[in-house]
Amino acid sequence: MTAHRSAVILVCAALCSACGTSDRFAYSGTLQPEVANVGSTVGGRVTEVATSDGRLVRAGQLIVALDDSQLRAQYEAANHERAQAAAALRDLLAGSRPEEIARARAEAAQAQAQLRKVAASQPDEIRVARANVRSSAADFARALAAERQQSLTYGRAQQLYEEGAIAAQARDDARAGYQTAVANARAARAQLASARAQFAQLTSASQPSDLAAAQSAYAAAAANANLIAAGARPQQIAQARAALSAATANAAAAASLLREMSVRAPASGIIDALDLRVGDMVGPRATVAAVRENVDPYVRIYVAQRDLGSIAVGTNVQVRSDALPGTTLGGRVEEIDQDAQFTPRDVQTAQDRADLVFGVKVRVHDPDRRLHGGTTVEVALP
Repeated sequence: MTAHRSAVILVCAALCSACGTSDRFAYSGTLQPEVANVGSTVGGRVTEVATSDGRLVRAGQLIVALDDSQLRAQYEAANHERAQAAAALRDLLAGSRPEEIARARAEAAQAQAQLRKVAASQPDEIRVARANVRSSAADFARALAAERQQSLTYGRAQQLYEEGAIAAQARDDARAGYQTAVANARAARAQLASARAQFAQLTSASQPSDLAAAQSAYAAAAANANLIAAGARPQQIAQARAALSAATANAAAAASLLREMSVRAPASGIIDALDLRVGDMVGPRATVAAVRENVDPYVRIYVAQRDLGSIAVGTNVQVRSDALPGTTLGGRVEEIDQDAQFTPRDVQTAQDRADLVFGVKVRVHDPDRRLHGGTTVEVALP
């Protein structure tokens, strides 16, 4: 009797143990691989397809190349503008070269010398012009007197010739002397008029204006020399820095767009859903391929409130699947929803569907990739 009772107890214990093991894997879900849908934000014409479906790719490996000729030209132009802006800023920061400063100072000294010359020459020029007027007036008076004298001589010679007292040659000589005196008088009159005009010009308002022009030229040259010696103003340097920042940003934007013409794998994995040929057009932000990443897959389960207290982010759990009979895999709680929700419809029992649950993301440790995406797995909480 005692032996029979002991056997019954052992059977019951085994059944209870079996039931407890079965209840441990109380939550199930569908295994999901990490998939990256890759494409280009710009789009364009396909120039190269570097891989195909089912192929293994490494992180950064080229998948599809698009025609980048236009964007490459924009990138080179943006880099050229950035280099120009950087050179302009360097010139401003370096200041003026010694040769430029020396040349500006020499120009200022030359303008100052011209000013002094104009200022000093005015009294002397007026004095000389006045003396020229007086001299020309005296010359003109003498020429007039000589003209009158020759006129009288010619008149007497003409009368004597008519009376037969002198020969025709004597009369002709007197007439030639008179004509020469007339020409000399006209020339003296013109010389006097020129001397008076020059004197009037020097004493008019034009001469002070020449002095003012010389003063303005010297002031401008001196200011330019000081400006060159002082170098660039802080406002100019600030503007140059802003221009360089803008050009650098434009170059970075052009480089970013250029990179979009090469669709690359974001992580190592298997290519899927790649159906392109050279010459095909790809729209902006269109998916050109999917990369099933070589990382552990995950499953999302919905844990009842009563079991939520037994887990936290980082809790280790156990996972099994009918696809791997007799095999238990490790898992780790990666995320827990902060807000409760009603159990989704795909949960088996009506009682469970009525419960409030929390979504839990479990990362399944499957380094050998034995489980495929879409496989149903069961999770046992601690």
